[in-house]
Amino acid sequence: MKRVLLNVEAPRRIIGGNANGGVEDMVGDGSAGAHERPAIGESNAIPGKAGSSIERLTGLLGDPVAHSLSPAMHNAAFAELGVGCRYIAFRVAAEDFDAAMEGLRALGAIGVNITVPHKERAFRWVRRLDSSAKRTGAVNTVLFRGEEAGGYNTDVAGARAAIRSLAPRRGQALVLGAGGAARAAICALLDEGFERIVLSNRSRERATKLLDDLAGSDGSSRLAELKILPWGSTPGAAPDLTVNATSLGLDGTPWPEGFLDGVLKAGSGAVLDLVYSREGDTPLCSEAKKRGIPSASGIEMLLQQGAEAFTIFTGLPAPVDAMRGALELRSE
Repeated sequence: MKRVLLNVEAPRRIIGGNANGGVEDMVGDGSAGAHERPAIGESNAIPGKAGSSIERLTGLLGDPVAHSLSPAMHNAAFAELGVGCRYIAFRVAAEDFDAAMEGLRALGAIGVNITVPHKERAFRWVRRLDSSAKRTGAVNTVLFRGEEAGGYNTDVAGARAAIRSLAPRRGQALVLGAGGAARAAICALLDEGFERIVLSNRSRERATKLLDDLAGSDGSSRLAELKILPWGSTPGAAPDLTVNATSLGLDGTPWPEGFLDGVLKAGSGAVLDLVYSREGDTPLCSEAKKRGIPSASGIEMLLQQGAEAFTIFTGLPAPVDAMRGALELRSE
């Protein structure tokens, strides 16, 4: 039997941001708040009060995760409502994902959030998908239900909230990246009525697959012009919104020299960086501010997707104010 080490990560100061055959559909239309979210009691014992001997496990799987504010946010929510759950960040390498998920299910975990680099892998791993996950081709929230697991994507709702906070003109958007976060960002941009979406990624093949997947699963993609741009190039016209859906800007993953000069060209409307930082602005947001470009990091997206995931885990309305307070406290 293969042994997998789940690295339990404590937050540090530096941070960063199929519908394949045999998969059973789940209830819901994929829009924020539209899921018939399964309550814990449908498949697991209802958690005890905080501080009791009954404490159920939830958490985050990714690599890296030491930067994550999700544990502080979710544990504040559990404490606010007196729910006997504990949220822990686990650093899991890509090759260990399947074994880690099986181990957490065997431990009786309620469910987990999924972050880079596992969102598309999680999409293939679960047996049941709600429409938010089918639409994006990525899963960021897994609910264990007996021997099965249900997959959701709460990133779209989070991205929409972050986009609205910037109030950009709904013209052209530039999206950097082609992973799970980029899929959610593009769906959010489509929902928000952007007319043209330009995708740039280091692997053109991966970018092409993303757009092909969306064209096959999302009717709204026909309402916007979708285009692929070579990595490092910029659109002819300055975008109304630039979205960084890569890991660039995370600790240890700096932007290539000179890259931001091209991304933040004159006339750019606004910048949304899905990476976030304990130290304040991310490198991208900091550079945008120097140029007078409105910007936002991934904190608002983190909050909104986390609130929806909390409801999926517990069946309870999320205490958003308590969650926001925890993020503000840990970001100071």
